Amino acid sequence: MRKQSLLSNYLFQFLHQALFSLMPLILAPYLARTLHERALGTYTYINSIAHFFVVAANLGIEIYGKRIIAKSAERKEDLSRTFWSLFTLHIIISLAVILVYLLFAILKGGLREDKIICLIETIYVASALFDITWLFYGLENFSSVVIKSTLVKAAECILVFILVKGPEDIGTYALISACGTLVGQMVMLPYAFRLVGPVKFTAADVREHLVPLFSLAVVVFSVTLYTVFDKTMLGFMSTRENVAYYEYSHKIVKAPLIIVSALGKVMMPRASRLAAQKKEKELKTYLHGSVMFATCMTVGVMFGLPAVSGLFVRLYYGPAFAACGNIIASMVPLVYIIGTGGILRSHYIIPYGMDRQYNICIFLNALINLVLNIQLIPVLGVYGAVIGSLAAELFGFCFQMALCRKMIRPDVFLKSFLPFAGMGFLMFLVVRQLSVIMPKTVAGLLTEVAAGAIMYGTLSFLYIRRHCPDFAGMVLDRLLLRK
Repeated sequence: MRKQSLLSNYLFQFLHQALFSLMPLILAPYLARTLHERALGTYTYINSIAHFFVVAANLGIEIYGKRIIAKSAERKEDLSRTFWSLFTLHIIISLAVILVYLLFAILKGGLREDKIICLIETIYVASALFDITWLFYGLENFSSVVIKSTLVKAAECILVFILVKGPEDIGTYALISACGTLVGQMVMLPYAFRLVGPVKFTAADVREHLVPLFSLAVVVFSVTLYTVFDKTMLGFMSTRENVAYYEYSHKIVKAPLIIVSALGKVMMPRASRLAAQKKEKELKTYLHGSVMFATCMTVGVMFGLPAVSGLFVRLYYGPAFAACGNIIASMVPLVYIIGTGGILRSHYIIPYGMDRQYNICIFLNALINLVLNIQLIPVLGVYGAVIGSLAAELFGFCFQMALCRKMIRPDVFLKSFLPFAGMGFLMFLVVRQLSVIMPKTVAGLLTEVAAGAIMYGTLSFLYIRRHCPDFAGMVLDRLLLRK
């Protein structure tokens, strides 16, 4: 099966990540001004509960499916048998989870508005049944996913602008969002079925996926526990407004990660094959180059975003969401921690099948996050959730560095971080000084952002050219252009 180049895959995956991260950001200012913080907090809270059921339906298939499809991609019959046996198991699990969620939604008490949204979210949970993106990722066929997803997301965005006009339309917004997710998954099915073709498989073929799926499900549930459960706990232990502030701050912090996470998703199938072929030297080259790339990108955001976050949220979300400025500034270390940690997972931990070690890491992450949330949210509100996330992610990053020490020494991260941190701090100081004299307008904000980006980009270019002369060539030749 013909594969696209890593450059092509990276661009398509970047577009896909950008679509799913930036489309909500396009809608966010409109939703903040029409639905307001309480209605948005209610939707986010209930959606976070539904998301747990989606995770249960998928049961680790995103990671496991990509890895096993990548390993069988060269043999059509093996590919078809792997796909159909895994998809059959996925259908059985998903149907069971959907029925459990529907029962939960019907029996749920509370406000009438909460119950209506909870029932609507059944559609969102049902979308997990048709999620086969892992097939296309495993085959390094990213263009099909991106093109179809773009069309569906664009239609979803248009419908929101047309139909959502005030807080009373929160149910309409929930319905549009849930149906958009469902349709986005279903449109991929016909092409997938043509791609793999029919093949005979046995119950034993299905059963062999159970243990690795459940093993990775521990990872996925634990990740969900400390990335989504924050919003659920804020809804339980704080106010719906705080849920909205946390969610809409997290949207801004998460958006820059598309640059790095796209690279990680593109590289995981390639790294899995290199690991299976025992080409450690080539894999090490990819890993070191990706870490340098991730550090350069994320550290710039880590220092640049706090410099403009206060003005940005007032102009972008409106005065009602002004609290998000400080929340974003406190969250921003997550950009570097999550971005670089994702490179380690996609390039080494997952390709080498270190599921048990990664399970332990994620379980401890979730435990740290859960304990800190319980202790801090009642006292500090939204900042308690932020502290819990930071502590959990930092622990996980250190744990993963230890797992990867044979491939990349821990001191490499510090040596690559410090120069970019120095350049980022200089950029922060310059932008803050500019903010004193610039008008508090969109033009003033854009001027500050442009000045900071030009300064950091120039300093980074000069540093890389002087101290890492082979880096740019390695990225272009080995990381992006090679097939």
